[in-house]
Amino acid sequence: MATTALTEQSTSKFVQAGDIKLHYNEAGSGDAVIMLHGGGPGASGWSNFSTNIGPFAEHYRTMLFDMPQFGKSDPVVINEERAHYNAKAIKKGLDQLGIKKVSFIGNSFGGATSLAFVLLYPEAVHKLVLMGAAGYGQSIFGPTPLEGIKALNAWWHVRTKEAMKEIVDIFVYDQKFKTDELVGRRFNAAMSKPEHIEARNKSTGGLMDYTPELHKIKAPTLVIWGRDDRFSPLDWALRLTWHLPNAQLHVFPQCGHWVQYEKSDQFNRLVLDFLQNG
Repeated sequence: MATTALTEQSTSKFVQAGDIKLHYNEAGSGDAVIMLHGGGPGASGWSNFSTNIGPFAEHYRTMLFDMPQFGKSDPVVINEERAHYNAKAIKKGLDQLGIKKVSFIGNSFGGATSLAFVLLYPEAVHKLVLMGAAGYGQSIFGPTPLEGIKALNAWWHVRTKEAMKEIVDIFVYDQKFKTDELVGRRFNAAMSKPEHIEARNKSTGGLMDYTPELHKIKAPTLVIWGRDDRFSPLDWALRLTWHLPNAQLHVFPQCGHWVQYEKSDQFNRLVLDFLQNG
């Protein structure tokens, strides 16, 4: 499939993962690279990685999964640790597709899910890329929860376009990305799935602190952070790099929580080089 012709619709697929159905966008061939989005309202694989799937599909079987409660995946109620639940669901989906080993690119909550996956199934992971990843308890230097997390938590209750605008404003650093079009797209995506909102509000599962488990992860890991991330503090990146036995760190200046979006071209080059040569 020519990457220039890629659209959400043309790459859209589903897989049965045990009791639930997962949606994903797929393009390319070869070794599998799984991209996992964050946990903000309106998030999906395509919304987080539409500017990345084309370049990666030239080299890899690139799959953008919608995690449970997001995108076109099922609105399941989760009453266990959320990243573990997601990891087990994705593993069932990969088993159904006959995919035995993958590399993960995880943003925020998707980073936590990538960590949960490699801890549960270390033999199934080739490499990890973690961007503004969640799951490390308290920040050393900043108040917790950070302003971005507070804005996210508030949105699920007020659910207004103004609240979504505040989230987008915190997500990105560069003013040129803070467009009414982006705010509207994320707001409409979130509000189009009331069943997802209901499932999330009924869920009791939280997110654990993965710090004590990080030393077990042997997969080569690239940690990527926006210096100006207002959702995941920079000291989390240092904690990851210190505790993961085989990790390296790249920090983008003048960049927020969506490195893959704000620094798309540099991100694509950096990560492809890591996957191919790192």
